[in-house]
Amino acid sequence: MTTICSFDCNHSAIRSIAGDVKPFAPVDGKWVEVSPRVFEERVRNLAYGLMVRDYRRDETVVFAGCTDEMKPFIRTACKLAHLNASFNNESVDAQLSATDVEYLMLIGGTWSRKYKASVDRTITRILLGC
Repeated sequence: MTTICSFDCNHSAIRSIAGDVKPFAPVDGKWVEVSPRVFEERVRNLAYGLMVRDYRRDETVVFAGCTDEMKPFIRTACKLAHLNASFNNESVDAQLSATDVEYLMLIGGTWSRKYKASVDRTITRILLGC
């Protein structure tokens, strides 16, 4: 079997999904600018954590209390988990606080083996426009 490309450390793939923004991610309880490698690792962990929560595909999850630097990170993770991120504080069934992000990342890190292949396929599909 031939592998066309691997997304284990493909920062350009994550960057193209996130857009041309500075990579901010939570580190030790604070949102700081991080390297592309750290951004990718933490975005994946949040995506895995959202997948563990078992939201339905294309469901909109509202994140309350987010700053502008948090939004690209959260949007990217939601795309990888097949969810839609909203920051409008509207009343919906799926609502999370910005403080829940690190907890979801912790859970996601634990479940990464189960969801990694799914996220890799999603990245490929997004990049190929499928």
